[in-house]
Amino acid sequence: MRDIVILILTLYGSVLGLMRPWLGVLALAVLGYLNPHRYAWGFSRDFPVYFIVFTATMVGLVFNGRDRQPFPWTRETMLFVSLLAWFTLTTFWSPDFPDYAREQWVKVMKIYVGIFPTLWLINSRERLRWLVITIALSFGFIGLKGGIFALATGFQHKVWGPSNTFYGGNNEIALALNMMLPLLILCAKEVQSKNIKIFFYVVFVFSIFSIISSWSRGGLITICAVLGAMIIFGKRKWLSIPVLSLAIFFALPVLPEEWFSRMDTIKTYDESLSIQGRFEAWQYAVSRAEAHPIMGGGFETFRGAAHDAHSAYFEVLGEHGFIALLLWLLLLFGTMLALERLRRQAMISEGERWISNYSRAIQISLLGYAVGGTALGVAYWDIFYHLIAISVLLKVMLYRAQQGKDTQAVKAAPTK
Repeated sequence: MRDIVILILTLYGSVLGLMRPWLGVLALAVLGYLNPHRYAWGFSRDFPVYFIVFTATMVGLVFNGRDRQPFPWTRETMLFVSLLAWFTLTTFWSPDFPDYAREQWVKVMKIYVGIFPTLWLINSRERLRWLVITIALSFGFIGLKGGIFALATGFQHKVWGPSNTFYGGNNEIALALNMMLPLLILCAKEVQSKNIKIFFYVVFVFSIFSIISSWSRGGLITICAVLGAMIIFGKRKWLSIPVLSLAIFFALPVLPEEWFSRMDTIKTYDESLSIQGRFEAWQYAVSRAEAHPIMGGGFETFRGAAHDAHSAYFEVLGEHGFIALLLWLLLLFGTMLALERLRRQAMISEGERWISNYSRAIQISLLGYAVGGTALGVAYWDIFYHLIAISVLLKVMLYRAQQGKDTQAVKAAPTK
């Protein structure tokens, strides 16, 4: 039965992509983040649903020129394209595992190419709003389901993401949900219906339960950073601080002793074999970068060590060298700084304050990624690049709004 549902959803998403390509972008977000086919048990579990809908969306984009905007060349998109080119260069130079490197390059390029329809087709506030809601709810469903599971089992068992995806592991789904927390609150502010607002707040709370029940130490550190930023930059500190304190007060007695024992290893990291393994992987990354400072060891170079970089920063460094790391850091932290400038500009631009709210939410999501990425090899995550693309769209929309106002002011000015 589930396989038939997935087949119908694939067909429906393909039709949307052909007829209304921007709706195809939303369908791709559902397939890429919720991964509904991974909840099936038959043939559709490994069915190329994303590729089919992506192809239909691209065909619709090509033949529906009125629905797309010119590619937005900004500092962020130029860094994005530069990284794509550099990763390609290091792949075909790869000294360590060239065959595996080419396989991984194909996977990463699929992620990168999947971002382009968003940049072409999401060209209005309404479309952007629906995209953010779709992304937040795709992960939110996992958070809601995991939160219910956590409460039902008394937080005794780990929450996992969809199997065989970027977000399948307990650490990975904890980071992804942390990145969604500010987006869920943003969505609650964006909708008018009181019931839907309450729904988003419920998903927000249950996503926190999921993060806690992931038993992820990195997830705990990241949620402290994310919630801390949300409180500091929020407008209702007088409400959020007491509510959060009350939630912690009631949650702590429910958590099992083993959970506290695991989290306590954060303080005694020098005695944890898991954390020591991360240090060894980071040292290996530095050694590959020192041996090949320009190009790195290529994709999959960590097969020579622990099979995992255990850090987005060291992942880029070890696999692609110092130049790639610089480009990647500029993309991440440069975007966060650009969002701050954008937020301030939007605050003083009449009618565009909504861009300020979006900018702050994306900024905190990227903060969560920056913190959580210190201990997870997530340098090529699609959600990271999707948030970068949304940041670019916000910049373009504010620029167009300001240009439109300038044009109207010129037309309204009296002629001599």
